[in-house]
Amino acid sequence: DRDLSKEALFEIKNLLDSSSISVHDLDEIICVKGPGSFTGLRVGVTIAKTLAYTLNISIKTITSLEVAALGSKCKNIALSDGNGYYIAEYDENLNPKKEYIYLNNEDYHNLNNGILYNETYTIDPESIYNYMKNKKETNAHGVNPIYIKKIGVELDKKSNN
Repeated sequence: DRDLSKEALFEIKNLLDSSSISVHDLDEIICVKGPGSFTGLRVGVTIAKTLAYTLNISIKTITSLEVAALGSKCKNIALSDGNGYYIAEYDENLNPKKEYIYLNNEDYHNLNNGILYNETYTIDPESIYNYMKNKKETNAHGVNPIYIKKIGVELDKKSNN
């Protein structure tokens, strides 16, 4: 098993070294904020926020659902974590048609709304870059991950409201 928290910065350094780009050449960070796995998002978002803050450069965020929609001809996306699916529906301009939702496997497979969801996609860096060009930057301190599964504290908060 790979330890993302130990290898991520090393891999970023290798990527920069192999492209002859210094970390000081960066002028913007694009951060995928989820939904996704707890550990992967914590590590990735923390690195993106730290780089943006310490280098004093802008940070922009995109969801993994938007990334999937940009890499797919279908704008209705379903991302699985093995136990369920996070689904989103977008128009042609990638505006959400409604809130993202998470359905367990059974509910997803019983979903009978006449909409087909794309479960496979490719990551298209050029499309992501072009999509993000006109997006507003975010304060690095305000970037928060979107987890597929709510952590216990969040679930307890909702049940006590």
